[in-house]
Formats: sequence, structure tokens, C-alpha cells
Amino acid sequence: MKKNKKLLVLVALFLAVFAVGGTLAYLTDTTEEKTNTFTFGKVDIEISEPTWQDHLTADENYGKKIAPGESFEKDPTITVKADSKDAYVFMEVTVPTGTVKGTPNTPLFTYDVKDGWVEVEGGGSTATGKITKVYAYGNASQMTKVAAEGTAVLFDKVTAAKDLKSSEVSALTGDQNIVVKGYAIQADGLGDTKAPGAVWTELQNSK
Repeated sequence: MKKNKKLLVLVALFLAVFAVGGTLAYLTDTTEEKTNTFTFGKVDIEISEPTWQDHLTADENYGKKIAPGESFEKDPTITVKADSKDAYVFMEVTVPTGTVKGTPNTPLFTYDVKDGWVEVEGGGSTATGKITKVYAYGNASQMTKVAAEGTAVLFDKVTAAKDLKSSEVSALTGDQNIVVKGYAIQADGLGDTKAPGAVWTELQNSK
């Protein structure tokens, strides 16, 4: 009996040691790593006036000593560069103002915007001596995407106010500058924002 008890005790101790010191071997596996590399692109544009520049190259006085009603070829053109993401583009045009035929704050130059552009409501401004308007490439409800290396021309000529009186011309001081500036924002990733006014707001908030 004592031998049996000793045997039971030894077996119990053996099982206890095995339970504490032993380990269970489960089947396992590990996969290789998969790395996805992303790089951020950019929106890159430039503005040019090739026809205007050709005239200046031929005649450095082109656009100087003008007369009321006279027109000049001027072609502000936005180009989305080759390394750029597709973009929605805008042009901002600032024209000097003066008194024309007795009416103050009248634009001293006019231009005809080409088809495919629309004025952005609320995008422009009026200040003493100048008026600014913003145009979007698209229509009233939908911007038009410009792909890399694509171009968009806003207008092709400007005309000096034809109703300027001699006394009103004499009252003008200094050079009268037309300033054109281009803007662009990525075309992809804007969600449902497609209308010119909404896209213009997004662009302003992203600066």
C-alpha cells in the first residue's frame, strides 16, 4: 500500500511538473511583407501670351500711344504643365477704370471672353481705378478638366474704350495696366464640388 501511495505521489509530481514546464505546439505561419509606395503629385501651370509677345518682339512699342477704340491682339493662355495633375483652371483679369463719356469707374478696355469660359459670380471686385473679374474654364454648373499639356485661351484681343474724350484721356495718369493671373486646383478628389463658384471657394480656402 505504501509503495502504491509513493508511486501515485511520484506520478502526480511528474504531471504537475509537466503541466508547469511543458509547452503546447500550435501550427503557425507568417506572410511576407507587402509595401505599397505612394508619391504625391502636384498641380503646375503657367500663363503666357504668345501672340502679344510676338508683337512685342517685332515692335517694342506695341500697345503704347494707343487711341480710343483701337484694338490689340492679346491672348492670355493657361497651360497645365506635363508633370502636373489634371486641373480645373481660372483666370483673374484686372482692368483699369476711368471716366468715359462722363461716367466714372468705367473700364478703359474691353475684351470678349471665348466660349468655354464663364464668369465666377462673386469672384471679382471693384476698387478705385480698377475692376477685377474671375473666369472659370467650364460652364455655369460644371468645371472643365484640363489635362497635362492642355491649354485654355481666355480672349484674343483687347479694345480701348472708344468713347473716351480728349479731356478724359488727358486726365489719366501713368501707365494703364491690364493684369491677368492664372489659378488652378486639382481636378480629382474634390468629391461633388464641380460648379465654378464652389471650386473657386475651395481653391481660395486651400491657399
